[in-house]
Amino acid sequence: MTLRDDLLRLFPRLRDLPMRAYVVGGAVRDLTLGAAPADVDVACLDPLACARALRRKVIRLGREEHLSAYRVVDGPHVYDFAALLDGSIDADLARRDFTINAMAVDLASAELLDPHDGRGDLARHLVRMIDASNFDDDPLRMLKAVRMAVRFGFEIDPETLDAIRIRAARIADVSVERVAYELTVIFSANVFRRAVSLLRETGLAIPLFGQPLDTEFHADDIPLAAALALLVDDAHAFAKRWRLSDAMIREMQTLQRLINVHSLLDLYDAGEPIARQLPPVLRALGRDDRLPFPDFAITPLLTGDEIAAIARIEAGPRVGVLKRALLKEELEGRITTREDAERFIGTFSPTSP
Repeated sequence: MTLRDDLLRLFPRLRDLPMRAYVVGGAVRDLTLGAAPADVDVACLDPLACARALRRKVIRLGREEHLSAYRVVDGPHVYDFAALLDGSIDADLARRDFTINAMAVDLASAELLDPHDGRGDLARHLVRMIDASNFDDDPLRMLKAVRMAVRFGFEIDPETLDAIRIRAARIADVSVERVAYELTVIFSANVFRRAVSLLRETGLAIPLFGQPLDTEFHADDIPLAAALALLVDDAHAFAKRWRLSDAMIREMQTLQRLINVHSLLDLYDAGEPIARQLPPVLRALGRDDRLPFPDFAITPLLTGDEIAAIARIEAGPRVGVLKRALLKEELEGRITTREDAERFIGTFSPTSP
């Protein structure tokens, strides 16, 4: 069975294309590695005509005419169509980022086109550039080299590393959304130390994080927010720069606070999804990760109004202080019933400290 046979089986509407077309990039790479691709990229002379031939809704990708591509979603199948650069498959492959992404299958002849020895680099577990000038065309490719190495467990070849180091500062020229996507993928791969090492080696650490990332870490299974919390000093500034969500800002800041102060009440306040990320953070820092966790289902046994009535005080900050004190007692197991809670609050008079 040829690669074309596999592609037609996985993406049956490729049979409907009205002109000569080539499957390029990731799908060919993944099939060569023995993995099933999630989508397929097709290069042809008229990508809009190819997309329309699938007789499904066509979605335009990109805003500028020369960057336009078209997407068709057919159930679980995603087809992306783009124009052949310079009208030539050879020129198109020569303008791509890495050799392992510069292979193509000619759907007419079933020929595998591999002018830059992508198969050899797959066998060598190597991310290797085609031409350094291709990084100038799209500097995001420098960060993509890190993502590819992290994803596949590959090395980045020395000449490619040198080319990236020279241009590393240009990563700041790329749209923040595209950078944020790459960072999200890189730090969601559970190979934290490898990712940090590659960012240092490529010189991308300083333009991305404002520091060389030279801290020694001791664990890899670090969730995304936890990874970023370990790598930046000012979580708010970093998240705003790369337009991360408010939820991500909160996770990062909360985890940074919890590193040194993580009582049961602190963990309860953080909430279970965030609190459960603290042990990996502590492991990464070489610290004891054995933590007692609170019962996150616990709720205060008395309302604020009830506390005010029992303590004979007006509503205000003092009620909040007492409510927190009561919650702490509950979390630590010293108060388990409403009666216990009433007695506890009753010990406080309006003049108690």
